[in-house]
Amino acid sequence: MRTWERLTKLRAWLYEELCKGRELKCPVPRTGKGGLWAPDITDFTYTEPRVFLAWQPLRPDEPGKADSNDPYSVCPAITVMPTASHARYEKEQRFDRYNNVHRPQDMGKSLSVQLLFAIYEPGVRYPGFAEGLDGAGPDMSLIKDGTDAGLQTLVEWMDDAMELLLRYRCVPHTDLYLDDDAMFYSLYSDQNFVSDRRPLYYGFLTATFKGYASTGSEHGDRGPIQRLLDEG
Repeated sequence: MRTWERLTKLRAWLYEELCKGRELKCPVPRTGKGGLWAPDITDFTYTEPRVFLAWQPLRPDEPGKADSNDPYSVCPAITVMPTASHARYEKEQRFDRYNNVHRPQDMGKSLSVQLLFAIYEPGVRYPGFAEGLDGAGPDMSLIKDGTDAGLQTLVEWMDDAMELLLRYRCVPHTDLYLDDDAMFYSLYSDQNFVSDRRPLYYGFLTATFKGYASTGSEHGDRGPIQRLLDEG
């Protein structure tokens, strides 16, 4: 199975299990200074999260300008980012030699990914917040800080993902199976410090899957060494 097929089936599975039917907060767009997209703190809506591969899509900017990377326009979402993986490596475990265990080298390919979770939590608004006193505009005393709510939504979503992976231990319709010992999670950090980008909240889950290390020989493409071995 090729890498692209593995990734697209992983994306489809994550959407089906972690996003479909789930409603999370998202900003209501408005135009800020310089024509840049900015969230409207007086309002929000709910939407179904999306799943992206490697990069979040760019948002077309004004005519004649380059597309821009706009984190608000793609939130909430899970971004599946492939990281350094083994093309073929199946190490012998300590107990193998004593228990006559032979690990098939053809299953030594790995696919390591980081799942970046992004949610939006602008805070809890009390009645009368948007109108304010005598209709003068938002009354900031009527909005509650959203840090606890944002962190709770983020880590519970990540817990759902971890439980899903540990329960299935494989990606359906692929040859990928989970390496349990190589999965860990954290809030998003930058230079060893938790990154504060509120009202956006980020966390990531790193997982490594093992799969079949194809050499293309199943399609008749044999290397010179394999041809010598086959021909005796």
